This record gives sequence, structure tokens and C-alpha cells, in this order.
Amino acid sequence: MVAHNDNPPIAKPVLTATEFTPLGSTKKRRKTRVSATYIAVGSLAIIAAVILTLLFTARSVIFHSDPEAARLDISGLSFNIGNNFLLFPGDYQVYAEAEGYFPLDQAITVTSVKSQEIELTLAPLPGKLELSSELDEIEVSIDDEPSGSAPGLIEDIGRGSHKISFNKHRYFTLEQEIEIEGLGKTQSMSVSLEPAWGQMQFSSVPTGVDVYIDDQMMGVTPLTTEVLETGNELKLVARGYKTWKQAVSVRAGTTESWPSIELTVADGKLQVSSSPGGANITIDKKFKGTTPLTVPLSPLHAHRLELFLEGYQKAVRTVNIEPEEQFSMVVNLSPIIGRIQLALDPEDAEIVVDGKVKGQGSQTLALTAKEHNIVFRKDGYETQTMDVTPRPDHQQALDIKLLTLEQAYWASRPPRINSPVGSVLKLFRPDSAFTMGAPRRQPGRRANEVERNVRLQRPFYISVHEVTNAEFRLWQEEHSSRAVRGQTLDMDEQPVANISWQQAALFCNWLSRRGGLPLFYIEENGLITGFDVDSHGYRLPTEAEWAWAARINTGESPSMFPWGNDLYPPENITANYADQSVAKLLNFTLSNYNDGYAVSATVGSFESNTKGLYDMSGNVAEWINDYYDIRPVRGEPTPDPTGPTNGNRHVIRGASWALASRSELRLSYRDAGADGRMDIGFRIGRYVDKLDIEP
Repeated sequence: MVAHNDNPPIAKPVLTATEFTPLGSTKKRRKTRVSATYIAVGSLAIIAAVILTLLFTARSVIFHSDPEAARLDISGLSFNIGNNFLLFPGDYQVYAEAEGYFPLDQAITVTSVKSQEIELTLAPLPGKLELSSELDEIEVSIDDEPSGSAPGLIEDIGRGSHKISFNKHRYFTLEQEIEIEGLGKTQSMSVSLEPAWGQMQFSSVPTGVDVYIDDQMMGVTPLTTEVLETGNELKLVARGYKTWKQAVSVRAGTTESWPSIELTVADGKLQVSSSPGGANITIDKKFKGTTPLTVPLSPLHAHRLELFLEGYQKAVRTVNIEPEEQFSMVVNLSPIIGRIQLALDPEDAEIVVDGKVKGQGSQTLALTAKEHNIVFRKDGYETQTMDVTPRPDHQQALDIKLLTLEQAYWASRPPRINSPVGSVLKLFRPDSAFTMGAPRRQPGRRANEVERNVRLQRPFYISVHEVTNAEFRLWQEEHSSRAVRGQTLDMDEQPVANISWQQAALFCNWLSRRGGLPLFYIEENGLITGFDVDSHGYRLPTEAEWAWAARINTGESPSMFPWGNDLYPPENITANYADQSVAKLLNFTLSNYNDGYAVSATVGSFESNTKGLYDMSGNVAEWINDYYDIRPVRGEPTPDPTGPTNGNRHVIRGASWALASRSELRLSYRDAGADGRMDIGFRIGRYVDKLDIEP
């Protein structure tokens, strides 16, 4: 702690130089001498202090300049001997200049290092070149860059060695190496070019022909004129003759003669057109092009012209043309006619030949004997197009029947298609009404087989075989249909089994994705929650489709059993049912019936039904698209039914290898479920893509 003193300090008197006066002297004189002495001593003290400061805090900086005679000027406080400077650490601006060089203005930084060396390089000024010559307008290039002309002064030439070129028309190019001193100095040079021409004598037949050298008129033959050793283009021009051109040259300083030039009589021009146009032309058996055509012809002798056009007779002409004459010719070609007799259905269909309407209905067309494009069209029908070549010696007859748009549509739809996994699907166009279910008095009828009136109108595809294990495992590789007491259900060509309705529907959506078709089933979180009836993606058959495909034959009542009569049990082996081979596995089997398979058989092992579909009864029962219900439908037939809109079970149709009773083997037999079973599989179907026309 510092003690505080409230009493101010007492000032001590200070004796200054002006107040000190030694005895025995006048006051004024002694005052002046003492002041000068003190000032001198003070100045020396300041200088000494600056010197000491420089010695202890300044840094030595040595500048090496190019050129060495450059004058240096440095901003700020500095002390130097020659190019050795003492500078305090910090930033400085150095300015250097020398005669013949561009000034240098450079920033430097002096660091705390005791000694530094800094290079200063000044750029030399360019030089000048004074060119003299007895010739004028000599082009000058320095290092292949145009730089002016001689005689004259060329400025701003960089110091050092350069290639200089001198060019003038009709003189040889001169190239030299030159050393430019630079530093703003002017050097002198005299330029002398060697002539590059000689003399050439020209004569011609006929004489008096205009002579051009490089398109400049020089006179008429006979003529002696200058020609360059490096070459010129010679041209001789005379009315009525072809222009003669040739590159010529002559050694500089010499005189030469060119052989006499004989000119050729000039061509005439022939313009040929034909009706119709596009005819091929040969002149003296050489192809020249197609009409209309302008072609040069040698004069004063006859030429043979031939014109060819498909469907027309050949035309021959002879022409003789004068030099430089322009002659026009029009040739009317005579057609070669053939006849096409047309019978049209419908009768009022329109006929268009090569883009031109020729009327309606059956008629005979008289056409040139070449290929023609004929179009037959009518609203509501598919347009038909064909290419026809009439024959003049034979009348042709064509019967044309146009298809309605609907007929054309179905004609373009294949009767069979393959799914992405190879399943074969067959096309059906039923357009028929029938009754599903069974009458009350039919033996074996069950309560869920109520009769329902339906009509199928929408065409559909349905697979010929049930989906196999191999096909299903392309989607779910790990799936196993398992086995029954050592009897496998898992062979590749056996129908897939032990799958739920959900799995079957999801498989259909997978097929649609692979085939690029819209999905039929609506998926949410991996589950099927509905379907899009307008989609033509893969799906399960509807119950109406399955029943029609299994039971309905044209002109007959619905079949009770698949073997064609109403007798039970079947008299012959017709399908894979529960037979004697599985008597130890099942409670009820067919006696005296052995189909050769204890469980499911390879698909297609038995005869197909009348529609060409296999295993519609037997082998495995099949999942159906529809939700299960038992409500009757009376009155007008329901068109293309797809079943109830909701439910918790789906329809199962058809018997299987595990069924054998009268009730189960009937084609109207129905079951319901949701989960997989060892004797339930499925087949696939799909609608044909939607029609954009009215049927």
C-alpha cells in the first residue's frame, strides 16, 4: 500500500543556462556562449542516441539490383552505405530506376532477422528497328506475327533474339535472325528482296484468246508475260469455247515458252422435263439423273436420250445442240395400264389410291403397271392397306372384306398367352347366360349351392393348368407344399398346395408386376384389401368364370359330373380323386377306382375337359376370387359377377385327390375358407385389356 500525502511537494529551484552568470563577465555575453555550447552538446547527444538505436534495433538489408547501377529510394527512416541499408523491422516501399529499364516499385518486409538479402530485377525497355528498302509495302513479321511494313519504324520489340520475315508479292520471302539490343535503343536494317518471276510465252488455237494470270487480264494470245517461280493460275477465255485453266510456273530470271494451247468448243445445255416427272434419264447409255434435269452436252453431234419410268413406256429422243446453246425438251410418257377388279364388303367402303380418293364400292381400277398403295376405309371399320402392282396382260381380282373395329380387335388378340412364369392361358369369349348352383332335387346337392342367374360378357383368359410348385417357387423360393404320410406334395410339376387365399392373390400381383400389367388386387401393408375390377392384371378366376369353364357346354344343360353323365361312381378313370391307393390315409375313398396317384398328380396327367382345361375336377381344389356367400340371385342374370364386396372367407371350387363322395365330385360343389390346406391350390386368370370401342 502507498501512503497518501495530502501536502503537495515543495518545488525545488532549477538553475537554467540563461540564469547562470560567472563573475567578471557581462551578463549578456556569458548567456550566449553557454546556450550555444549546450545546444551543440544536446544535438550530439540526439545523434548519438539515434545511432545507438539503429545499432541495437535496426536490421541490415542488402539489395542486389539488376542492373547494378540502379538507383534506389526507400520509404521511411533508413541509413545506408551503398546498397547496404539499416532498416527497422516493418513494411517499406522500394523504388528503383535505371536508364534503359522500366522503373520498379516493390513492397518489401523487413523481419527481425539480423541480415536480409533482397533481389531487385528491372525489366529492360523494348527496342526499335528502323527498316529501309528501295521497295515499298513490304510486309514484316517478327516471330511469325504481323508487325508492320517496310520501309518504316518497328517499335516495341522485346530484347533478345528474334526471327524476322519480309514478304512482298512477286518477290522471294526473306527470313533472318536478329538480335534486338532493347533498352529503348533504335537499330537500323536495310531490306533487299529478290524478284521471284520469269517470262512465259503463250500461244493458242484459235489466236486472240484472253489470257488471265490469277484472274487478272494480261492481254491476248500470242502473249509474253510475267509468271512467278512459286506458280500462278493461267486461264484462257474465248467465246464459244470451254475455258482452259492450268497452274504454271517459271524459274525466276528466265524466259520459257508454253506449248500451244488448243481450246475445246464449249458445251451446250439441255433442260429435260417429263410428264409425269421423276423419270430416269440416260444419255448415250449413261445415267444422268431424273427429270426435271439440266445437263451439259457436247455440241455439233447427235446424242441419244432415253427416259424410263415404272408403269410407263420407254421414251427415246435424239438431240443435236450448238456450242453454248440452251435447249429445252418436254417428254410426255405413255402409261402402261393394268386393271384391278375390286369386290368390297361393305359395299360403301371408300377406295384411296396413292393418296387420291377413287370412289366407293366395288369397281375396276385402271392403273399404271407399277406398285400402287391402295387403302380401303369406312367409319366403324378397321382400315385395310395393301400394295398392288397391276399386270397389263392380266386382269386381277381382289375380294376385300373390312372387319368392324370389334372384329379387328379380337382378331389381334392371341388365343393363348404365356404368363411371366410360363403358365399357358386360353382366351374365352362366352357371352352367355346360365344358372350357377344346382336344383334342389339333384342328388348330393348341398345347401350352399343355391341357384343364381348370371351372364358372362367380358372376355377373359384362364390358365390351362393349375399353378405348379416350380412356378410358385419363382416367387417364394422357400415354399414347400409338404407331404402326407410319406407321400410328397412338393415335386416341381405337382400343383402348389398348403397356401392361403392371401398368398394366391399376392402371387397374382407379383405376376402382374413382372408382366408390366396394372395390379388387380389392392395391397395394404402386405395384405389384400380389395380389387380393381377394371384392371386386366393377373387374378384368381371369378366363381362365374370357373363354373362356366367347368360345367357349360354349348347347347347343353350344365354338367353334373366331369365325366359326361350323371352316374356315380365314375365308370372310367377320368381324374385324380380319393381312390384305393389312399384308403389307409382317408376315411372315404372310391372303391374299385385307382387313378395311379395317392396324392396330387403332375398337372395335366388326365384328359382335359371340352374347353381344353385340365384338372378342373380332381388333383387339387382351387381358390376362387369371390368372397363366399349363399344368397340366391333370381330374375335377370347378373352380368360378370365378382361376388360380395366383403367377407372373411373365399370360395373354393372343384374336387381334389382327397375327395370322393357323390356330393364332392359334382361340378357344382362349393366350399369356403381362408387358410391353406393340403389339397387346395389355384389357377390364374385375367381380363383381356379393356375395349375402347362399343361391341
